[in-house]
Amino acid sequence: MRSCKTKNTCAFLTCILILTFIFALFANPLPARAQSANWMASSVLSLLGRAPWKLGLLRGYRAFSLGNVGYDSDIYYGFQDKEYPDFTFTAGPSFQWFVPLKKLIIFDTYQQLQGAFYAENEKERTFNFRTRNQIHFLHKKFYGKTALSYDNVRRRFSPELILNIREETLTWDGLMLWQFSRTGAIAWQLSTARYNYRNAEYEGLSLDRELNRREIYADTFLYFQPSPKYRFFLNGQMGFYNFKYPESRIRDSRSYAVLGGLEFTPELSPTGSAFQGGFSIGYIYLEPKAAVYRPASDIVGSGSVSITLNRWLSLRGYYARNFSVSIYSSLLHYLSTTYGGGLTFRLSDRVSMGNNITFGQTDYPLEKGQPEAPTYKFTTLSANIGIRLGREWNFNFFGNLSQRKILPAERKLNRYFVGFSLTFGSVPGENVLPVPSLL
Repeated sequence: MRSCKTKNTCAFLTCILILTFIFALFANPLPARAQSANWMASSVLSLLGRAPWKLGLLRGYRAFSLGNVGYDSDIYYGFQDKEYPDFTFTAGPSFQWFVPLKKLIIFDTYQQLQGAFYAENEKERTFNFRTRNQIHFLHKKFYGKTALSYDNVRRRFSPELILNIREETLTWDGLMLWQFSRTGAIAWQLSTARYNYRNAEYEGLSLDRELNRREIYADTFLYFQPSPKYRFFLNGQMGFYNFKYPESRIRDSRSYAVLGGLEFTPELSPTGSAFQGGFSIGYIYLEPKAAVYRPASDIVGSGSVSITLNRWLSLRGYYARNFSVSIYSSLLHYLSTTYGGGLTFRLSDRVSMGNNITFGQTDYPLEKGQPEAPTYKFTTLSANIGIRLGREWNFNFFGNLSQRKILPAERKLNRYFVGFSLTFGSVPGENVLPVPSLL
């Protein structure tokens, strides 16, 4: 466990966040629109008006992407005994449709189909599918939605296992927001997800027997917006992790979290804003149900902020820190931290150039006497040139250079990728409203 000093620091930072938010609630607010139900309703309605496809009441968006076309020096990132270089690409369409069921009730459905191709490693070729179906309930002071999502994708699993693993996820979530004053709003969200790994195995370890589970989260959000350019929020959350098979139910656990944050809202500001994005930071406590495991806790959060310095130059920074479920039977969770930033130079109205650096590390909340677990550290350098070929055509040429360190073994694994992507059209995406990301 962490020392008392670390616990006290976490508790102190959490109290500071809460007190800061309470102070903001009682400060003299500036005349402004908050993140109101009315504005959120307008956001949904504006998507209907901008849709390129219109057929009666039906409104549609479409896009096609040819992505990551290029050469990978090692598709397994040093995880195997030897390097596996290959030429690879992904391709596929995505669609999003909006249908007004009534004047203030709108159905929204999103689908994406993607194929992944490998020239030499045929067993890595696959198809991925994602869909999200939502119903929006719009009102002047209330906004609500219910959503059902299904993902069936083969992806790089985790820092512990950088292999492509098939993951099937079925998710439901519901949200209700109430605008209780000109500058304040409160929201409640309930979500549940089932994870299925379809008999996936690695070195005799059955991932489905170990990791198939259901996660449930209950959240309350409190918003305060003293200016059109930004808003504060406070998020309290309870989480439940229930594993499917008897041999893995010893992993069942609960989580409690409090986060506070700030979001920049240039879309609401009449003069625009140099800041975009937002960030959150808080404290999480993980409590296993089995007495053989000890609780774990730490500071967590996420954020992504871009700053436009002038017409030609912008800066960006981001971070993410949170616990994830571990695949090792003797460990419940690991703490993953990622942070980085970069620059974007706009050379003309059609051409931009950017670079980026990312750092990452994973740690395990081990007790004295437990076997030592590896620590993974990541560094990635990337650069790209983006070209807008037409109104809806975009081309991006890029290169990545990555290093993965495994400690205490002192292994250093290097990988690079050089390629391009080409996209046509766009879709609003799976999440059309600026609700903060959850843990």
